[in-house]
Formats: sequence, C-alpha cells, structure tokens
Amino acid sequence: MGRNFIWLFGENLAATSNNNSYYFWKQVVRRRDGIDKYIVLEKNAANKETYASLSDKEKSFVVWKNTVKHFKIYLNADMYFVSLSYKDITPTKLGFFKTDFFIEKPLIYLQHGTLGIKAIEYKGYGYNNNMFRFLYYNKNIKPTLMDYNKFKDYQLYYGIYPPRYIELVKRHKAYHAQPHNGKNILWFMTWREYLGDNYMTQMLMHQIKGVLSSQKLADYLDKTNSVFTVCLHQFFDEEKIEEFKECAKTDRIKFIHSHKTDVLDELAKNDVLITDYSSVGFDFTVLNKPVILYQPDLKNYLAKRNLYCEVEELEQCSYTKARQLVDAIADETYTINPFFKSRLPEEIDYDFIESGAHIDRMYEEFSSIQKNKVTFLGYNFYGVGGTVFATRSLAEALLEKNYLVELLSLKCTAKPKEMPYGLQLTALYKANSRRKIELLKRGFFRWKGLYGHLDCDCSRQNLSPYAGMAMRKKLENINSKTVISTRESLHLFLNDATSEKIEEKIYFFHCTAALVNELFPDIVNKMEKIDIGKAVFVSEENRQLYLDKFNFKNYKDYIVLGNTLESSRSVAREDIGAEEEDDNKKKVDVPERDYFLGMYLLRISHEREADINNLIGFAKYLKEQNVDDIVIDVYGTGDYLNEFLDKIFDNEVEDYICYCGETSNPKNQMKTHDAVVDFTLNHSFGMPYIEAILNGKMVYCTENTGSREVLNGIDGCIYTSYADLLDKIRKFPQVTDDQLRSNYDKISKVYSREVLGEKFVDFLEK
Repeated sequence: MGRNFIWLFGENLAATSNNNSYYFWKQVVRRRDGIDKYIVLEKNAANKETYASLSDKEKSFVVWKNTVKHFKIYLNADMYFVSLSYKDITPTKLGFFKTDFFIEKPLIYLQHGTLGIKAIEYKGYGYNNNMFRFLYYNKNIKPTLMDYNKFKDYQLYYGIYPPRYIELVKRHKAYHAQPHNGKNILWFMTWREYLGDNYMTQMLMHQIKGVLSSQKLADYLDKTNSVFTVCLHQFFDEEKIEEFKECAKTDRIKFIHSHKTDVLDELAKNDVLITDYSSVGFDFTVLNKPVILYQPDLKNYLAKRNLYCEVEELEQCSYTKARQLVDAIADETYTINPFFKSRLPEEIDYDFIESGAHIDRMYEEFSSIQKNKVTFLGYNFYGVGGTVFATRSLAEALLEKNYLVELLSLKCTAKPKEMPYGLQLTALYKANSRRKIELLKRGFFRWKGLYGHLDCDCSRQNLSPYAGMAMRKKLENINSKTVISTRESLHLFLNDATSEKIEEKIYFFHCTAALVNELFPDIVNKMEKIDIGKAVFVSEENRQLYLDKFNFKNYKDYIVLGNTLESSRSVAREDIGAEEEDDNKKKVDVPERDYFLGMYLLRISHEREADINNLIGFAKYLKEQNVDDIVIDVYGTGDYLNEFLDKIFDNEVEDYICYCGETSNPKNQMKTHDAVVDFTLNHSFGMPYIEAILNGKMVYCTENTGSREVLNGIDGCIYTSYADLLDKIRKFPQVTDDQLRSNYDKISKVYSREVLGEKFVDFLEK
C-alpha cells in the first residue's frame, strides 16, 4: 500500500557503527514489514570494515554520509533515530556546498548511555519540538527527567536495556569463557567541562599521577599478574600521556584513548572498572562486575555540571582520595556498586538481552505508532484562534494516548510557540521566509487555477496558489493512517485524497452554520456531494443548526466532541489559590490593588463590532454610575483595532478599558487578573470560559450558545444586564478557592484532555 515508511538511523555524527543506533538498526533491518530502515555512515576505515561484514541485503540499507542518496533518504524519512544528537543523521554538505538542516520530523533519542549521575540539558521542547521519544534505561529517573528536563510523561520510554547491550553481553560471555590469569582493571575517565589551561586541570593531573605513581598499586599488579588499563579522554594529548607513563611504577599500567579503542571490548574483557561520572558504570554493573567510583574533583566538576542524583549519595558510593582508590584495588575490597545496581532491573535477563528481545520490544512499539499516525489539516496551526488552539489541544490528547501526530498547515507565518511537545509541525510553505525554496514557492506558482478547492475559502487572498497545488500533491502520498480536516474548504481536498496509506478520513466542523457560507462560499452545497464518513461537531447546537438551516446530514457517523486546552494553557487543580508562579516555577509578583481588574480575550475584527460595542456600553455604564474601581484589560488584535481604539477615546472610557496588545498564551496574564469578563454576544463554543475556569479564574459572560453549552451547572457566571454584571463584580470577593476548584472539577469532568482524548480515540477506532 503506497511507498514504504522510511526510518533513518545515525550515531556520533555518523562516524561510528558501534553504539545504540547501529545495534538497533542491525537487529531490525532485515524485517520486511513496510518500513525501510537505513543507517547513515561516514566513509572512514572503521565503518568500511563494518560495511564489509554485512550481508548484501544489509548493505543495501547503508547510506554513505553526504551522498545524493543520503540527502534523498534524509528528506523523505518518516522518523529519525539518533544516539547523540540530530546531527547524527543530517547531511552537512553536497559536493563543495555546505548545508545546514534542522529536523522537522519525529526523532527518537536512543541515548549513548544510561543517565544517572551527570545531567544533560536536552529539553522536552527541543529540536524544534520534534523530540518524539526520549529513551531512558535507569528505572528511577523518569520523574527527574520530567522535572529537570521538562519532558512530558508521554515523551519518555523505558527501554530497559540500551540496544548495544546485545553485543556487550555476547562479547562478555566470549571473553570470560576463556581462562585468564590475574585481573584486568579498567580506569575509564569521562569529559570535564573545566578541562583546559587552569588550576583545576592541574589539580586533576596531580590526582591522576598520585594513583599511577603508587608503589602499592605497582606491587599488587606485579604480584597478581594483573593489568591496569587507563582509558583517557581525547583531551589528554600525547604529551600528557607521556607524563602519566613516567609516573607509572610498572609496565602493567597501559594507556589508551577512548576514541581510538572499542569501548565495548574493554568493558567486556575487564574484571574491575574505575570511573568517575560516566554511564559505563551501568554497563559494567549489568554484567555483575564491580565498579569503583573515584571522584577526586567532585567540587570542581559540580561548578560546571549539574547532577541527576544527590551529592550525598555519590559521596557514600565513591572515593575522593588517591590512597583510598589504591587501597580498594590492592586490598580487593570493591564490590557491586549500589549506586548503579539500585537503578537497574532487579534481575538481569541475559538471554533476553543476547537475543535482542529488548530491541524487538522497542521496535514493535515504535513501528505500531508509525503505522497509526494521525495528521490534522488546517490553515495555519502556527497562529492563534479557536480552531488552532482546539486542534493543538486535541493533538496533545492523542499524543498522551501514544499516537504520532502531525499538524499540516497550508502556510506558516511564525515560529512555533508553546506547542505540545513531540508534535510534528509541517507547513506547505513559509509565508515570511527568505530562503530560496520558499521564495520560489510563493513567486513562481502564481496561476490562480492552482488554488483548487481554496477558491471557496474567504482567506484565499492571504494564500499563495502554491498551497492548493501542494495540498493536493501531499494527500496523494501522505503516510498517515488517519487524516482529519479542520477547515471546511479542506474537506474537499480530503475527499479527493488518494494515498493508499489513508484508512480513515474525518471531517471536523468548527465553523458555525450561521457563518459557514459567508466564510466558505457555496461550501455546504459542495459538501452535500462528497462522501463524508465520519464528522465531528464542537457542539450539538451547531450540528442541529446545520440540520435546520441546510438540512445538512451528509455523514454516516458523527460525534459531538467539545473542546479542551493544551497543558501549557492551564494550571493544575492544586495550584488554584496557591502562590502564583510562572511556567519556570518562579514567583509571579501580583501587586496589591484597590480595584477589580478583569480580562477580556477578543478577536478585534469587523465581525466582532457588536461585541466591542457591548464592552464600550458597559464602560459607559460604569462612568454614568460614577464607578472608578473597575478596569477591563483587553487582549487581542485584528483588522478593527484602529476603530476599537478610536471608540475607547471617543467615548472617553480609557479609564475603564485598557488595551494590552495580543497574547499567544493568556495563562500568565490571567495570573495577574481577578476574573475573565467576556462581552461576546455569541460564542459558537465557550472556549474562553473553559480557559478561564481551568486557570482557576471566575468568568462572567452573556447567555449565548457557548455559555449554555459549557457553563451548565456552574453558578454565578451569566449576567443579564450591565447592572447585573456590576453586582456580580461587587460580590467577587465572596468567591472562594473551593468554589473555583469545584468549577474546575465540573469543567474537567466534561472537557479535560483525558476525557476528550478517550472520547475521540473511541470514535477513531469505531
């Protein structure tokens, strides 16, 4: 069915084939299941040797870095797998021309080690929001990753064991099946941020020399016929290694560079490991071998690096003095290190690892997700507005249900802000970009015949004709199982979609029936002629209006879903009434006021003139009543802004209405306001009311379609006149935190992401 999915693997800037990406790829590349799995390799000596060892079938899925094939696979890939960073898979040049790609596809971060000591700085919103899954192998670290790295629960996947353990266990068994005398001891040092021409580096050098020059260590090694291998970071050049060699009191002390050796080999053949802050301690502990933590520079290290663990726990499991380390080695007082052991599975299943079953488990998870991808079609998901926020919220609900989700926009007008993490964002063209390809899209494709079904869209003049042609082409080859149109003009494109991957087409009716033919000329007539299997309505009242006004019922099945909020746009229930904090957990200073400060979210456009006049009318009423302690802050923008500002000053109500500009996320502004006061006469759905209540705020509004739908059962919100609104504001101090939490619970019961996500998934799988 259509083209196969494409996955691209890479590691260490494509320089190696001995880490997690390679062993994951090696385990699954031969599967013929509709997913083509490629790995990108730099053409160096080590990778050529790896390539020579592969079967002909495996070789066909190797991509040499910066070749034309690499560019083609990279650009057409559906998912990326890396061990260190997105640069593991990106092309860097084509011929003599340098390239600078930044990923726009879902990325699975396999890691190159097990996190437990040193903190990394990747964030859940990293890689342009494309960090789809972040794997961890420390069973205890998930809460820390959610707190420190800001990952969402759904982004984190417990891999149990790193993919490369399949090879580590095999080599370990092979080496230790052969008898050998004495012990092989490995001292593996990791990178320090402070290394350089400074006193901290000098101190570390002396501490290393203090161990190497120990006569007690030399005597032990000679007596027991043991070998002590020092694996140095590449920072230590040959000059420094010569200094170390001069300190050694026996030739049983060897020196190697980590980047010039096969670390898996060293881990497999050694009996005892000494390390500092490296994750190799986990690798060694998995093999049930002792690890000595030696951290003589802990204080200096912490000056440049944060930890995932408590310093006190490290101190209990490690040494900081050279003589302590030497004594532990010579007296053989080391054992399985509890720091690493406590973070691994209680029982290590070596047969499970050696068979690659841990990799198979990951593969089944990710391939299932890939094959059930959901794509939403929309006008501009990078912007603001009811449909935008509603779709992003539903997308986050699906992400939380373990779906891979893409928002496909006709155009992009701004950088993405505060999107659900791990959400794939795709735009057919970028309206403000000066890149050559974007200029070509907007400049070359000008024939109006390319608009296609966008001819019946009132925003056609704001779109390039390229958008119509590109949407049609995209839907011929899209690799999504479910495609959902969120805009009435796009329903026609979806109906025409011919991609063999599409199994489910869903049509979302966001526009109110009262305005649909005005905003999308003749659209209802055209929708009567297409095959709509599943339809989604925001409210039952709007569905009924389509029926009453147009007798529109051209769908086989439907659901009334409602709307919800993204996690970034609401507060947790327990935070209602608590000290205000921003999204970074910093205290928000809320100044004391002797007046009521309300907030009104408004699209300031010509069609909202009646709502604006209602706001102006209330301000004039307050002025007539000599009220001077109520102010309404207005947030929003639109094509009626100048007229709106004129109305404020012409009516001399600037003391009551304050225009504050636009906001993409009202959450933080709400924290400094008493309540949301809404003057809109008719909301097709009461999204502003949901937003206010799920941010722990009281809401005051007119009786309209949206308020009847959303605020049913929530008392004290609807006002019937200016006098009634003034009375409610006067009684606002009587509103308690318990009442706000009760309102929160009532809304959550019907409109939480979890509830709507469950409802939509049931409809999706029906």
